[in-house]
Amino acid sequence: MIALVFSYEVREAAEFERVYGPDGEWAQFFKQGSGYVGTELLRDVESPGRYLVIDRWESANAYNAFTAERREEYVRRVDDTRLYYEQELRFGTFENVWPGE
Repeated sequence: MIALVFSYEVREAAEFERVYGPDGEWAQFFKQGSGYVGTELLRDVESPGRYLVIDRWESANAYNAFTAERREEYVRRVDDTRLYYEQELRFGTFENVWPGE
């Protein structure tokens, strides 16, 4: 399993949570893809306008195949939802570390 981790500095918290939350617009879009596991939305308790979004997929190949197949819609969604945040930072793509592997 992989996790794509993003940090956001948010303008409009309620709208951002609606769009980026575990049942939000992005999650509904990703659910159309084979291998999507789920999304987690975390709000910073010390800085309420700061959020982490963690999108989980069964594999990097599953994520890459979905975004390649739906590239045009993906880019449109990025453009349409950019107004909800001031800054986006992708921390990276992480994988589970299992003992003994």
